[in-house]
Order: sequence, then C-alpha cells, then structure tokens
Amino acid sequence: MVNFSPKLDVSLDPPLPKTRNEGLVIRKYGGSSLATPEMVNEVADEVAAIAEAGDRVVLVVSAMGDSTDRLIDLAGKFAEPPAPRELDQLMATGEQVSAAVLAMALTERGIEAVSLSGDQAGIEVAGEPGAATIVRVDPGKIAARLRDARVVVVAGFQGRDADGELLTLGRGGSDTTAVALAAALGGSECEIRTDVHGVRTADPRIVRDTRVVRTISYDAMVELAGLGARVLHPRSVELARRHGVAVRVTHASDPGPSTVVTAGEASMEDVPRVIGIAHERDVRLVRVEVSASGPDHYARVLATLAACGVRPDNLSWPDPGELRFTVRGTEPLGLPIARLAMELDARSTVFEDLGSVSVVGTALLDPPGFLPGLLRVLADHRVTVPAMTTSPSRLTAVIPADAVDMTVRALHDSFGLAVDRP
Repeated sequence: MVNFSPKLDVSLDPPLPKTRNEGLVIRKYGGSSLATPEMVNEVADEVAAIAEAGDRVVLVVSAMGDSTDRLIDLAGKFAEPPAPRELDQLMATGEQVSAAVLAMALTERGIEAVSLSGDQAGIEVAGEPGAATIVRVDPGKIAARLRDARVVVVAGFQGRDADGELLTLGRGGSDTTAVALAAALGGSECEIRTDVHGVRTADPRIVRDTRVVRTISYDAMVELAGLGARVLHPRSVELARRHGVAVRVTHASDPGPSTVVTAGEASMEDVPRVIGIAHERDVRLVRVEVSASGPDHYARVLATLAACGVRPDNLSWPDPGELRFTVRGTEPLGLPIARLAMELDARSTVFEDLGSVSVVGTALLDPPGFLPGLLRVLADHRVTVPAMTTSPSRLTAVIPADAVDMTVRALHDSFGLAVDRP
C-alpha cells in the first residue's frame, strides 16, 4: 500500500516538500497512444503488468486520437464561433472517454481500476475557458481511490474552479495535469508516454540524423518547448521545475532511448554547449510607429496588444518613435492593429511569411563563439534576418519561412549535433 503523506488540500504554490512515495507510478498517455481500441488494449496490457508487479498506478490520459479536433468540428456545426464555456463542456468529454474505456479494459484484465474526471481527482483551476491554470490539488481524492483500486485513470486537461465551473487548460493541458498530480502525490517521477523517443536535437521530420537528448535541464527544456519543440508544453516543465519533479519522455509502445528532464548536476559554472535547434514556421514581424515615445507610451501599446490576446516576442526599439516585435501563430491581427490606430494614433505594418530558428543551450554568449557561428551559417546560405534576440540560453533569428528547413539542417550540422556515423 502506498503511504500518502501530503495533507488533504495541497496548494501547488508554494512548492511541496520533497518527500516522495515509493511504489507509485505516475504516467501520462497522449492521444496518439490511445487512438484506437487496439491501442487502448495495448496500453491496458502494459499497465496491468505494472499493477500485478505490486505498484499502484495513477494515469493521466488525453483524448483518443483526433477526438479533440472532431469535437471542435462538431461544435462548429451549431455555432460559429462556439460559446467558450459550452466548448469547454464539450471538449472535456474527450479525455473522460479515454479514462473510462481504459479503466474498463484494465478491469477486464482483473485489475481494479477507476476513472475520474479532473474534478473528481481534486484538481481546482482558475481562469478563463480554454486557458485555465491549476491552482490546487487535493491528493486525498486519489489517495482514497487507491485504497480500493490499483489503478486510477484521470482525465487530463481539465478541472473545476472555485465556483464549480468546469474549465479546460488549453494546449499541453494533459502534460500539466500529470506533473501537477506527481507533485501533489509525491511521485518521484512523471512519465510522459507519447509517439516519439524523447526530446531530439531537432525535428526529425526536417533533420534525418538527430539524436535523443538523454538528460536535459528544466531551463533548457522550457526554452526548447517555448521556441517550437512540441514534445512537452512549457507550462508543464515550469511546474515540474517548481516542485522538483523529474519528467521522463519516452515512446508509448516502442522501447528505445528516452529523455529525463531534471534539475541536472550542480556545478560552479554552466559548460557552454548547444543542446538543440528549435523552429517556428508561422511568425509575423510587426512594426508600430507611434506619435510619442517613451516607456509609458510603449507600455500602453503593449497593454492594448495584451487586451486583444496578442503576445509579442523579440521586442526592440530601433528609434524613439518605432516599436518592433514578432508574433507567433496565425491569429488575425486586424483588431489589435485597428485598436492601436484608434486609441494611440499608431501606424502598424505587418510583415508576413516569416519563421524562426533558435539555437538552445547553456552559456551561449560566453565564450561568444556560438553567435558568430549562427550568423556565419545564415550568411553562407544568404538568409536575411529581419529580427534577432539573444540570451545565455538561446539565440533566435527571425528568417523567411521558406528558409526554415534548410537553416535548421545547416545549424544542426554546423554545431555538431548529428548522431555519430560509422
């Protein structure tokens, strides 16, 4: 029997004590690992073997296959756009279906299992529909179930707020659910089972000879995830870092290498090195010309953009009357630009068809060899760079979208990230 020591109501802020429960497996399965009944049964076989060996298991599941996309399409047949609250009620059912059928499959194998919604699992959230954040987990809810069952299957991506409203967590929500439960329950590790063998040095769809990064720090993983790597969501990594939960990313069904995201070894100084190359395809550069300059006026520009849901990257002020920034994604910019013109008498120009490439690592600016290396690759391939940002952990260049793939391959090769060749 697992000994659950946390209190019945555990807030995720401040961090929990570092006491861990041995004999407790916490694992998340992505939707691609549960896409068909046959795949659900394969997962059930694997989990049943763990439970039969004596461990207690808490699973977090995403919606089966493309269920989320189908639910969004279904909502669009009745309302365009759907009311955010009602869309959340609909989308939360995808994960609940996965949890229920997996619990059924485990029960058929003689394993006592129970499925729980996010609310039933004690997950309290706050925020807006489609973008809630986890504020509290009551581990007593799951602990009570584990006294009678060997496996608890939790629907990811969701919870209830203080008013009893069901809210979903947005992109990456199931990863975040799994890490939050690991923190609250005292799990020593949170496993993320997906359709890739861990975190790679670049997107393997672009670069053929990538390799798996066996161990990566929280900081480096946050950078990779935030700059285009899709394996983990930055929110889940930030949560893991805050509570000291190691995260293992591994393939759901194909044995092979895996990546462990952890604090890493303590050292006096970071060793300068490149860990991976990340990229984005949908980037726009926005130039805003303002009639007045100064921090206060720029603050008003940024506040107006935030009110419209725009999150600027790579901010710069080429001259006192001009603000430049990039925006990732394809959301229309017509409304924020119109508001800037109306409220602040600002003129805006949007440059389309851009992407970005990012070199991610440690101590990249000391010594300064990595930045010249990036610029040399861009120059050798005649790639124009309308914007750039640097920090000790990343070097990001905004470039034409049609040059992204070639640049990723060139940088991966230039920084020696390829697998060893015989």
